[in-house]
Amino acid sequence: MIQLEDPADQAMVAKIHEADQDHLFDDWDQLDSAARHSLLKDLHHIDLSFIQQLIRDHLDSSASEAPIAAPTPPDWIPLADPGRATARQRGLEALQRGEVAVLMVAGGVGTRLGHPGPKGSFPILPISGGTLFQIFSESLLRLQKMVGRSIHWIIMTSPTNHAETLQYFRQHDYHGLTPSEVTIVPQEQLPVLDSRRCKILRSGPGQVMFSPDGHGGSIRLLQRTAADLRQRGIHHIYTHQVDNPLARMADPELIGLHIEQDSRFTSKAVAKTDPDEKVGVFCSVGDHLRVIEYSELGEEDRHLKNPDGSLSFRAGNIATHVIELDFIAPETASGPLQLPFHVARKAIRHWHGGEWHEPTSANSIRFETFIFDVLPLANRGLVVEADRDLEFAPVKNGEGSDSPATSRSALQKLWASWLVQCGIELEFDPSLQPLRTIEISPLVAGDATELKKALEKLEIPPEGPILLR
Repeated sequence: MIQLEDPADQAMVAKIHEADQDHLFDDWDQLDSAARHSLLKDLHHIDLSFIQQLIRDHLDSSASEAPIAAPTPPDWIPLADPGRATARQRGLEALQRGEVAVLMVAGGVGTRLGHPGPKGSFPILPISGGTLFQIFSESLLRLQKMVGRSIHWIIMTSPTNHAETLQYFRQHDYHGLTPSEVTIVPQEQLPVLDSRRCKILRSGPGQVMFSPDGHGGSIRLLQRTAADLRQRGIHHIYTHQVDNPLARMADPELIGLHIEQDSRFTSKAVAKTDPDEKVGVFCSVGDHLRVIEYSELGEEDRHLKNPDGSLSFRAGNIATHVIELDFIAPETASGPLQLPFHVARKAIRHWHGGEWHEPTSANSIRFETFIFDVLPLANRGLVVEADRDLEFAPVKNGEGSDSPATSRSALQKLWASWLVQCGIELEFDPSLQPLRTIEISPLVAGDATELKKALEKLEIPPEGPILLR
């Protein structure tokens, strides 16, 4: 066991040794002072007793995760429900009172897009080259102007992109937002383990391999910051993903439905038309809602259809939710809800015995949480249908489906429909794409009604691209 001068460091080394993880110091003699300091800092952040508990619960136990018992299609509020119009005003009033904060999950990087840096800094707008971060910042600015007050914005990064995300917002002056109303914070991460020996893997000499704790990390983050949120007067959290430029920021209608129905956890869903579309689906199990992966549905259930020909299990999860703060972090002795952890197994390159190892089969396990795992714990949940064409065009892949090309195409069709509703004549190709490139800043409008009012002061050029800012 290595010997260190600092008592806290030496105590930590002893714990590492007792946990049979002292291989983490194998390269100690070859590390310079900075690398040693970095390693010690990382090791201080590891809760070894918690990791050992996860190992006992998920790896040493013979029990497997409980199977899904007899799922049934859920009830949801359809697009044509007449109550949606009045709910919008209820949501606006909650925003005006400052009761709603927005949390954006933005831990991804642009590797699959060929983009260096956080995925949120990817240039998605077709004319100006504006980024995903810019779209959501400007959407929030417009909404703040509408309700006459600031709306607190939490951006959950990952340790991988946190520093770059901070730098981005500082360089762009937060796109006009007040910095004190924007909290940028990384989610927690856990060490990755060797699947055979449960040893902590290394990503290089003297480097611990970590992995974020899944999108359920947003729940854990909200629980850690619940006291501050309550001090700000916040009762509900509206959360969405950074990679969907059509995601509505703090949609007043969804917030209003959430409050009117006294829901603890409210979600948007789009209607699936392809039974094999790789999105989780909402279902009912007993008296509770839950989300299951498309692959967890049996073949018969996946293809089950209603009399009108629509899929029975069609409520596809688009990761947009409204969460009651008191539900996930109640001010009671019982404390915050505990999310279950799941085990993911992958083949991963790692450093061991002074050399790199490149496995061909799954050699690692990582523990992660899912945000929708709180749904079965809610005594009242709600699913609300969203129009796919208006609200879901994620940017996940470099090409093909869910790519920048398909997302920009969806944006073009959306903006073109607004212009047509405002009486602007446009020409379209056979795929219904407008022949003129269009870009409408969220600062100008968030829908056709707002655009019609804005066009009283703006002029559409007779030809060429249409850029409204």
